[in-house]
Amino acid sequence: MTKPATTRRMSGPNRRRQILDVAVEAFAARGYAGTSMREIAAAAGVTKPVLYLHFASKDRLYVALLEEISGALTRQSEDAMAAETPPRERVRAAIAAFFAYAEERPAAVRVLLAGGLGDAELERESARIQRAVTARLRDLLAAEPGLWAGIPDRELRLEMVVEFTKTGLHGLAEWWSTNPKVNRETLVDAVMALVWDGLAEGFEVRSRG
Repeated sequence: MTKPATTRRMSGPNRRRQILDVAVEAFAARGYAGTSMREIAAAAGVTKPVLYLHFASKDRLYVALLEEISGALTRQSEDAMAAETPPRERVRAAIAAFFAYAEERPAAVRVLLAGGLGDAELERESARIQRAVTARLRDLLAAEPGLWAGIPDRELRLEMVVEFTKTGLHGLAEWWSTNPKVNRETLVDAVMALVWDGLAEGFEVRSRG
């Protein structure tokens, strides 16, 4: 008599990955308020108790997604800026990587741009995550020795550039979602036209000093 086939149990990390993948699509489609943990559990093929083993609440699941998406985007910027190419090419690569991510993972970007959705706790968590992103990106620029070298308010200038660029990228990604016929390179060109002149001036300060 043939023994019935057994179903291989999914590992903890793989199950968590599956839940996150399902959740990002659900939140993007129905919003935070319109998505229940029951629906996420059903879509992931797990029971609610199993879901709660990985994420203690819907808030925690949502925050985990915000952290993951922000982390992935920041790592792309770090990889681009670590290349051994001229500064302009590295900045362009970082901007291009953001729009490539937005094109490949529209649901993830939709969740990121939704922020805290008016919930006080989620607003605080979203703000915390964005402050951490700003700090990491500011440090990336600070590692460029020729950028505003010797300027007393260098750190402040770098942080303002990061905030300006980050906010602009987020806004354009949202705009792009309703104007999908616009070519990705057109977006990259537009951002570079706005951002690079200021950074180029910063790199030139040292040579003029």
